[in-house]
Amino acid sequence: MLIIFMKNLLKKIQVLLLTVMIIISFIFILSSCSKSVETDEETLSFSFPLMSMKHDLYFHLDHEARSIELLFNENIDQQTVAGNMMLSDQTGTLNTEYDIEVIGKIVTLQFNDDYCLQDGWKYLLFIYTGLKSTNSISLKEDETIELRTTGELINLTGSQATIRDTIQRSAIVCISDLHMGDTRATTNNYCEFNNNAAALENFLEFILISPKVKQLVICGDLLDEWMVPYDIAPFDSLVGIHNSEDYFQAIANNPVNLPIFDKFRDIANHNDIELIYIPGNHDMLVTQDIIEGIIPGIIWEGNVAGLGIYSPLDDIIMEHGHRYDLFNCPQPLVNNGHMIPPGYFITRLYAKGMASQNSYQPGDYIQPKGSFEFFIAWNIAFLKVLSDFNMECPDMNSPNVKMTGLDDYYDNFSFNEAYDMYAANIEDLWQQTQSVNQVPVPIDVLTGIWNGLDLSGAPITEYMINPSTSQYKIIVFGHSHYPHLMVYPSGKNYTSVYANSGSWVDAEYSEYDVRTFVVLNPGEWTGSEIDVLMLYKYDPDGMGFAPVLISEESIDID
Repeated sequence: MLIIFMKNLLKKIQVLLLTVMIIISFIFILSSCSKSVETDEETLSFSFPLMSMKHDLYFHLDHEARSIELLFNENIDQQTVAGNMMLSDQTGTLNTEYDIEVIGKIVTLQFNDDYCLQDGWKYLLFIYTGLKSTNSISLKEDETIELRTTGELINLTGSQATIRDTIQRSAIVCISDLHMGDTRATTNNYCEFNNNAAALENFLEFILISPKVKQLVICGDLLDEWMVPYDIAPFDSLVGIHNSEDYFQAIANNPVNLPIFDKFRDIANHNDIELIYIPGNHDMLVTQDIIEGIIPGIIWEGNVAGLGIYSPLDDIIMEHGHRYDLFNCPQPLVNNGHMIPPGYFITRLYAKGMASQNSYQPGDYIQPKGSFEFFIAWNIAFLKVLSDFNMECPDMNSPNVKMTGLDDYYDNFSFNEAYDMYAANIEDLWQQTQSVNQVPVPIDVLTGIWNGLDLSGAPITEYMINPSTSQYKIIVFGHSHYPHLMVYPSGKNYTSVYANSGSWVDAEYSEYDVRTFVVLNPGEWTGSEIDVLMLYKYDPDGMGFAPVLISEESIDID
């Protein structure tokens, strides 16, 4: 009896559900039909088929374009165009500089033969509701469209003269991370910079003959004092190297590097170009006297030992970027009187792997001591180097890391001794270390370690969201070897642009593009309403080398 009752109940429920579904479907159909009957008032719309929009803010227009083309959704009445479509820039309306042609749905602003768009310039295109289609359809409301022209890299000949050419020398070119070594490094294959020497020499000649370059800024790691196999003496009287000054001079005198340093000296002594030097981590022991002795006329921009910072204009700041990297920033407090960080010893192991690749064998790795974060970070870095080069693990307790006086360390280290030295107090001293290193916004240990893997968060923390440094709209780093441009925050309301200049190391030692550089055209120098940043790669072009654009960004100067 119960079973029969339950069956009847289920049938009633099924019928009820089916009825509800039918009613809902009927309501939906009626609603859809109602909507299909209601039609929005027809309006005129348009697009730019030959331009792309950036950051939902402006259309990017080639500065060499000879026209601007609009595609409407209806055929346009040519009689309504005059006075209802006009182009302007900061100088005013440009109505006399172009003709407007209408062919069906296509409207083209065709520039006069004697008119050229300015590079890195802001234009406004106004379209008013008085513009109508042949069916008398108009825009819903007046439209103002922002256009920004692409930047011009460097005008080598000056033959394509524009209004902007009356403002001389407006470009800042930034390079970093060349990692040049001495003759021993070149000969014994532990130098990351060999194959790009010819390209760099050509690039510096490119800088020298350009009438546009105002400054060449080296954002660190020009000279590499770290990249020495751990079993080779950094200072060696047999090759005339007794100290860091001798070491840096030996790098400049390496036959591979000699033509390059000759070009640097030519730039430093050029009447119209400034050569700026900011120290990096691999050359943190260089001093103003040393670098000026190698390149007379270079402008030193060090601010504290092992670090530098440069601000060519009030809203632009440049540095190497290792200030925010716990593993690679100066560590003057870990061992009083010394400065090199733990990254130095990992680099010595890496250089050994470059010089001689052995079969990989497990060894006695470092046992946990000190803080857990540093232990994990050190061991990950150590094991990665061993794996990358299939190296045999060195005897961790043997004093096989030769120092010979570098950073005033005269006794050799074992890798375990180096680890123990930092593990004892590097994390406890981290906040105080940041104070000595003049870090604008102190960060925690994990962030300091992470910045050694991904530096892109550092400019956001230190400059983009920090009220005390928010006057900087453009931040340029090196250090990470990852060349890129990034606006922050994303979208049309961005307030800052971060640029990383990448590196000039040989391609086999980088997972990123190499031979890269940043060109910055500040509006304050160009007369434009925007600052323009361009990221380039210097590539072979069949007859030599030529710059190839990777990406471009711009930001209002106000």
